[in-house]
Amino acid sequence: MNKYKLYSSTDFLNDDSFIQWLLKSDSDAELYWDTFIEEHPEKKEEIEEAVEIYNHFKFAHEELTLDEVFAIWNNAKHKSVEKKFSFLTVLKYAAVFVLVFATGALSYYWYNNAAEKAEFTIAENEPLNFNEAQIILSDGKSIPLNSKESEIKYDATGENVIIDNDTIRQQKIAEEQITNRVIIPYGKSSQVTLSDGTRVWLNAGSQLMYPSVFDEKQREVLLIGEAYFEVERNVEVPFIVRTEHADVEVLGTSFDVLAYPDDQMFQTVLVTGSVSVETKKSGLLTGKDKMVLVPNQMFYLDKESGVNYVNNVEVASYTSWKEGMFDCDKQDLNRVVRRLERYYNKRIHIKDPLLGTYKISGKLDLKSDISEVLDVIQAFVPIDWGKQQNGDYFIVKPN
Repeated sequence: MNKYKLYSSTDFLNDDSFIQWLLKSDSDAELYWDTFIEEHPEKKEEIEEAVEIYNHFKFAHEELTLDEVFAIWNNAKHKSVEKKFSFLTVLKYAAVFVLVFATGALSYYWYNNAAEKAEFTIAENEPLNFNEAQIILSDGKSIPLNSKESEIKYDATGENVIIDNDTIRQQKIAEEQITNRVIIPYGKSSQVTLSDGTRVWLNAGSQLMYPSVFDEKQREVLLIGEAYFEVERNVEVPFIVRTEHADVEVLGTSFDVLAYPDDQMFQTVLVTGSVSVETKKSGLLTGKDKMVLVPNQMFYLDKESGVNYVNNVEVASYTSWKEGMFDCDKQDLNRVVRRLERYYNKRIHIKDPLLGTYKISGKLDLKSDISEVLDVIQAFVPIDWGKQQNGDYFIVKPN
């Protein structure tokens, strides 16, 4: 029996031959599908829906600002709660979100599936480079976070927000969820206590989006960058961290998620409890593969190839940053330097690519000045370093 007789519009869009027909890139595919459509008029509705979805994806190339995409995401979320969007209508939003990945704009893919569970993906193909740490409230008001290590705490209602000892009140709008966003540029960090008691440490160059108070069915946040989570246990309502390439779901545990858009990898390290990681397959419509971690394991995903694996690790090497330490365990100098650049918001140029392959082990005190940290590295690997007039640093071979 021809398998396509049972296909839905989503199935068609995940079929390589069907996509080749849409792209008109393969003459055999064109002949096959033209014939199939003539011989199977009962599949006309599914195919037309697939073509319509594809066309929305194909032609939505407009560049959106962060604020515009955030507003659309927030609106789509509220409307999905009201259950007024059809699958196809929401995909018209999704088409805009998914294709702006290529423009470097922050994006969301938000839709309802058969179980009426909201899903989305996010992407940021360029490094975050905001000048000020800030929290953006539901009314669009931006409040600067002036300290190097800011602290944000919500009460159980989500309406009162304590920001570095100052209390801010945001008005709840009917039954809608109030969505907030924290932006932490390079050189700063922040700790956020969510309304359910979950604590989140945001590393430099990161963003977190979340409802100020979670509903009774789901606890979901969106992450760009790196964060360490201590999730308040709730067996009835799992906690989900969504990123562009993978989602991490837990009931109550502590773990680190690294999802910087300019890194070639995604990783999560489990400290306590248990987490499941769902990786998102490439393609027009994403699928997912799931695996479960136990404590002291790291899940690693190469974004470009899709290759992933699980390793046993020393978790302190991946979580010590939240205590102001960088615990290296045979890490390449390239990787160490990238972490230092984010933490100090300084550029460090390695002049000889071979120098970047040196392995670094030991602890670096990030509370020290960057020059002191570079001195420590210099004491253990054969390098010299210097500072340029523009404030950048460089690493070279010793004379």
